[in-house]
Amino acid sequence: MGVLGVGLYGSNEPTLNFETSVNQSYPVALEIIFYIGFLIAFAVKLPILPLHTWLPDTHGEAHYSTCMLLAGILLKMGAYGLIRINMELLPHAHSIFSPWLMVVGTIQIIYAASTSLGQRNLKKRIAYSSVSHMGFILIGIASITDTGLNGAIYK
Repeated sequence: MGVLGVGLYGSNEPTLNFETSVNQSYPVALEIIFYIGFLIAFAVKLPILPLHTWLPDTHGEAHYSTCMLLAGILLKMGAYGLIRINMELLPHAHSIFSPWLMVVGTIQIIYAASTSLGQRNLKKRIAYSSVSHMGFILIGIASITDTGLNGAIYK
């Protein structure tokens, strides 16, 4: 059902216009269900603990230019999705989940930075440092403040 389901929910005229969907009110239970689904999808891409395990292996096996694309651009797409879909389209559920996201982000920063220090492979070390870095972005998104959101977007 996804965004299509949210876009069509409770409207007389079916639309996929994002602005119309953002301005529409949804039941909190429906927001929570969609929020969890989108959070899992974006948590793999972001990467958020414990769904980060693909990144060190990918970095370790990839060419250096691919590693730069992964760390510099592709990981940020999960953060963009979290901001654009979860935060804007599902604001009530985001306010419910944001304290938990802050806790996970804090744990992620400490765990990934500590794990990064023990890596002998430079590319895996960079991968774990990227996971740690994404913890700061997760905390910025979860803060629901202009300063935190700007920091998450410009980081």
